Amino acid sequence: MSNETVKLQSWQVFQAARKFIGAERVARIFNREKRSAYSWAQDPAFTEHRCKNPLDLLHNLFVELDARGLGYVARDAVTYLASAIDDQECSPVMEPLPTLEAELLADFSSLADLKTAIDEGEDIKTVKSLKREAVAELERTVARYIADKRG
Repeated sequence: MSNETVKLQSWQVFQAARKFIGAERVARIFNREKRSAYSWAQDPAFTEHRCKNPLDLLHNLFVELDARGLGYVARDAVTYLASAIDDQECSPVMEPLPTLEAELLADFSSLADLKTAIDEGEDIKTVKSLKREAVAELERTVARYIADKRG
């Protein structure tokens, strides 16, 4: 057996959901017909007709957001989705600051907060939270840069 990690595919999520929750309930969650739950759970290697499932569509939305420098919005959306099982705090989406200079200054501030927490031996949960904030701040800086470049 190979040591390669097998990447979960979106249809497998719906296959498990259909099996353990039931096709009718899965379809009702998405306000669709029962047959949609079956279509979403089909292995594309063994079917000619396959429709895009909600996870595929969300993935496409996140790609579009990232292409426009809004990857931080997609990341916040993933955090929101993960909050259903991880009790993660969901922060509101923050818009980039009005200037690139202001964004760069905010980067330094968030990185300094992270460094201080590490230097002072803060607990792992705090350090991870500050890391997420620093990454989000850097992403907003890139979003501001992209917005400024596009005019």
